[in-house]
Amino acid sequence: MTEELQSIDLKELTERMDVLKDQKARLDFESKQVDKEIEKIELELANVLEKADVQSMDFGVYSFGWVEKSRKAFSQKAFGQVYPDLLEKFKIETVTRKLEFKINK
Repeated sequence: MTEELQSIDLKELTERMDVLKDQKARLDFESKQVDKEIEKIELELANVLEKADVQSMDFGVYSFGWVEKSRKAFSQKAFGQVYPDLLEKFKIETVTRKLEFKINK
């Protein structure tokens, strides 16, 4: 080990990282569970609106209903089918570096 690494308490850093990764995993799991419950209630609400043939409504402090949204997006696939050479000309490759921390238990 280099002098610089010897002066750093790797045991403390890796133990803290272990605790934080564990907390994050638990929170991610809980967040996914909450998302599933929200989706379930949204489906129930959508069914109620559909059955009652209601587009939107206010209920106390809540407002809810159907909203149509549209967006335009660039289709790289369609562009590539029409202009394959041009598409290749503008493709770029990027390389990033990321610290990977694994817990080998």
